[in-house]
Amino acid sequence: MITIKNLNSTELEEVTQWPIWTKEPCTFDHDQEKTESFFIVDGQATLTSSLGDKVNISPGDFVTVQCDQIVTWEIHQSIKKHYKFFE
Repeated sequence: MITIKNLNSTELEEVTQWPIWTKEPCTFDHDQEKTESFFIVDGQATLTSSLGDKVNISPGDFVTVQCDQIVTWEIHQSIKKHYKFFE
């Protein structure tokens, strides 16, 4: 399952302290072994999960990807995100 939500200002302050990951336009599969939440700073991508979810993400989106699925990333514009993995 992939979910997207908006953050309030307090949540945004916390998330912007998380590490940053960047990636240029490409397509790749990611084995989502842990649940991950991330905040998109720049770029656009389409995420398609092995569970059937397909979402477009862009700046300002707070995304949570549940574990135990394969997620295909199709990055259209270079991505910059703050991220955190959860057990």
